[in-house]
Amino acid sequence: MKTVPVLSLARSGSSLLAGILHRLGIRMGSAKDLLLGTHVNKYGNYENQDFFKLNAKILYHADCYTIGWAHIPDDEKVRASVERFKSWMKLTIRKNERPLWGWKDGTSIYTMPYMEKYLTNPYYIVLKRDVESCVRSHMKAAKFIEWYKTVKYMFRYFSWGNLAGMGWGILKTLLIKGNFFNNENIYRQVILDGHSRMDTFVKGRKHVNIEFLDLIKKPRETINHIIDFLEIKPSQSRIQKALKFIDKDEVHFSRKKN
Repeated sequence: MKTVPVLSLARSGSSLLAGILHRLGIRMGSAKDLLLGTHVNKYGNYENQDFFKLNAKILYHADCYTIGWAHIPDDEKVRASVERFKSWMKLTIRKNERPLWGWKDGTSIYTMPYMEKYLTNPYYIVLKRDVESCVRSHMKAAKFIEWYKTVKYMFRYFSWGNLAGMGWGILKTLLIKGNFFNNENIYRQVILDGHSRMDTFVKGRKHVNIEFLDLIKKPRETINHIIDFLEIKPSQSRIQKALKFIDKDEVHFSRKKN
């Protein structure tokens, strides 16, 4: 068995990478799950909803009301929340295990230190995107006009009570700190902290580092690099499907517009 967790952050291109891995033959979740989230990604989020819900619940109960988007979670609170949901975590892993499988979720780096001991033969893929490009993507996604889409999407994961608690926590923060959703510096801090966490976590572990722009500018070379790292032998048909999945028209914010 090989387990392929993708360590990345929100708005970093992990949906593209997960879609590529799916086409190379790695089970990244059920077909229905992968195509959800078209409100933020044209082709779907390619997220295993079991892990998304697990991580979202852990962060919510650690008082991280933005689910890692605009907060750096408190590690001690995350640790306590993980302990609360430890049985659910183990069940989620066992439910999804396959000979070759993985998942991506933009908050996994906060829970992976506690999850790793339950994984069999993990091969970590670390995906990073240029910080300023990622910040601009966050700023677009955080526009007020986009909020209702995200709130509607979150109804599948949280009860009315949870959503009310999340809303109250966000409102209090807005009153104290102002509109942090529209604050570039906050996103920048979250991204830099996340990158540092990923670098620290994978030291001494089996991993490969992938840059988002390399997937776009050097797709064949980058996909071959991933194949070599995972020691898999996908058919040429699968490789071609992975290459065709890369839609350069869907890549935004790679540079500032003049």
